[in-house]
Amino acid sequence: MNKNADAVIVGGGILGASTLYYLAKMGLRNAIMLEKGDLACGSSGDSAAMVRQHYSNEVSIRLVKESLRFFQNFEDEFNEQGVFKQTGWMFLCPPDAKDSFDLNMDRLINLGVRTREISLNDAKELIPSLNTDGIGPIAFEPDSGYADPKRTIQALVNRAEEMGAAAHTQTTATGLMLNKGKVCGISTSSGTISTPIVVNTAGPWAYQVGLWAGLELPLTISREQDIVIEPPKDATTLDLVVSNMVDRTYFRPIGNRSILAGVGHPKENEPVDPNNYNREANMDFISDIMNRIEYRFPNLRGSKVTSSWAGLYTITPDWNTMVGPAPEVEGLFLGVGGSGHSFKLGPAIGMCLADLIVKGSSSQIDISPLSPDRFSKGTPLRSTYGGNRG
Repeated sequence: MNKNADAVIVGGGILGASTLYYLAKMGLRNAIMLEKGDLACGSSGDSAAMVRQHYSNEVSIRLVKESLRFFQNFEDEFNEQGVFKQTGWMFLCPPDAKDSFDLNMDRLINLGVRTREISLNDAKELIPSLNTDGIGPIAFEPDSGYADPKRTIQALVNRAEEMGAAAHTQTTATGLMLNKGKVCGISTSSGTISTPIVVNTAGPWAYQVGLWAGLELPLTISREQDIVIEPPKDATTLDLVVSNMVDRTYFRPIGNRSILAGVGHPKENEPVDPNNYNREANMDFISDIMNRIEYRFPNLRGSKVTSSWAGLYTITPDWNTMVGPAPEVEGLFLGVGGSGHSFKLGPAIGMCLADLIVKGSSSQIDISPLSPDRFSKGTPLRSTYGGNRG
């Protein structure tokens, strides 16, 4: 491992891998990424990896538009087939959220997102088994879909290394080296690296990395569960991504016939220690989500749960990522607190962080609303629907 680097990134998930890739692409080739385990071994690898654009603030919309463009061009850029599936995305909204829905749709369309409101009949044509009881307005995005998170991250790292950057797995960052408030290096399980730039993209461990610089980042770690079901052989399966605000669930295809499903926000957080938590889904969770699934999609009654797991969300007070220079520590940059948004926004955030590091400003997207000091300044972002729905 090099003893000197132009920049060191802590964390091998989507934010770290994207930042490494864009740093190398922008010419900062002596960049290093450190990951204490394997690539995508944390929140990114556990992600449902849905790529939808229905956000309610401008900065998130602009970021996800850029990320979607990244995924649409993925095959050409990385010579990897089948990583992104452009299935289309459907949003089922309750009737009492109609005003917020209309406001958001106008904002999305004005910012160039290809989205439209569809009728219950249209929705039934796309998903014949859909029980439409209690559903209000429905949005449909034909360009959205989902990706394979682990293959995405591996491809980003492979290409970054081809351009001269380096990624070290099974290598733990252990401390930050400062000189008069400026970053001058980082200590690791394999030795020290001299560097003027450190990027904290450590996901659920970002709080600990922040403490090395005397920062108490406002982050909460919450356990989040998902399941995979196999529908009965005679049932039509799901072939697009669905966010269901009516029942607070989400779904997307996985494999040939299976469906990945989880429970969406708003809901109670389940704070845990990222180093010690139950990685299996609870039986009461499985029972609850299966009841919701079978109510909304009656043809899925009798589905078999084939796998389940619990990952982690790293949540900020306003459920939006903190992106930019760390307050009062020169040379430390943050890409933390994804709040369940990291995968879909990650490529664009990595691009913006690389822009900040190499050029001194984020020239393509104004990310100032995500500034890490927004909470101390009393300027948090506001979300329309609550929780991580954006």
